[in-house]
Amino acid sequence: MISVSGKTWTQKKVNKNLVEKIKQDYGFSDILSQLIISRKYDASEIDGIKNKQKIINLFKDDNDYQKASALLFESIKKNENICILGDYDVDGVCATSILIRYFNHINQKHFFYIPDRVNDGYGPSEKLFQKLLLKQPKLIIMVDCGSTANKAIDYLNQKKVKSIIIDHHEINKPYPRSNVIINPKKNSSNTEKSFLCATSLTYFLIDFLIKKSQSNFKLSNLLVYVLLATICDVMPLRKTNKIIAQNTIDDFNLKDNFALNYIFEKFNLKKKISVDDLGFLIGPIINSGGRLNYPGYPVDLLSTDNKEIIKNRADKLIILNNKRKQIEQNILNKIDFEKIKKENRNIIIYYQNNLNEGLIGIIAARLKDYFNKP
Repeated sequence: MISVSGKTWTQKKVNKNLVEKIKQDYGFSDILSQLIISRKYDASEIDGIKNKQKIINLFKDDNDYQKASALLFESIKKNENICILGDYDVDGVCATSILIRYFNHINQKHFFYIPDRVNDGYGPSEKLFQKLLLKQPKLIIMVDCGSTANKAIDYLNQKKVKSIIIDHHEINKPYPRSNVIINPKKNSSNTEKSFLCATSLTYFLIDFLIKKSQSNFKLSNLLVYVLLATICDVMPLRKTNKIIAQNTIDDFNLKDNFALNYIFEKFNLKKKISVDDLGFLIGPIINSGGRLNYPGYPVDLLSTDNKEIIKNRADKLIILNNKRKQIEQNILNKIDFEKIKKENRNIIIYYQNNLNEGLIGIIAARLKDYFNKP
């Protein structure tokens, strides 16, 4: 079978007896039954195909979550200044926005910072912390970053600033000496938890805090941010992620979120939000701020209910995304695809002067998709 992009697809071989059993037991079609077997769905996942399931906090007994909540409670009790340091992609933005909304709800002193790709580089660094410590935070919460920031965390410890890392990227021993590290990949034996992005991990931490403090914060209203980050980080829509997706798409009312509703109105869309909308419309707009040197704009957009700020930031991000598309196309137009094709290498290495740092990943992805090579 040849796909629309010209790639050869071969059907995975599955046990026909197992397929027939799934068909008989659940009344599913032949192709759906084959997919269930090939993807090794368990009983819970099979049940979720036809039935709506509740979102369960996988971390209710997790030691790192207990330590993180205790540390946060102590900071909140003392009304210490808390810094939220988020990555500049959709996941970092959404996780940061959820924390801001929670802190605003409880009137907790805080500020946020999203690094600039050019000026700050990637992830926490001693240089970046030197700048952030000028605002005298007592606790820094890193979301979607920090798992490899050993030296930077050592600097914070020297300055007696507490830290919490909430991340899902690869982490290796020795771990950073942060007060608490929430990262499922510290224990790779639990596959379901490793499916979760940083926004999901942050969501479940706030859920943990709400239940512990009996807060009336409406966390479920922010599930759409969790799904947005999950989709844009290309996390597997399996198990908890699938349940989050189903609950969000079924229950989310666009009118309840002025920012997303405003973007829909700008594009004259009058329909229920979908996974495709999050991945191909909202996601690129949110990402454009970090790509083109306005990393704080997306957080401004998603963390407030102020309609004037929302309109301003949404309009500017839409313009930035259109600019990003044009820059991307200009870069692609300069690439000699035929020359690369004739070279017929197993790995593509492409170099061009003055590539925009925010678009390098996109260009690499376009080359990878076009040639089906790394």
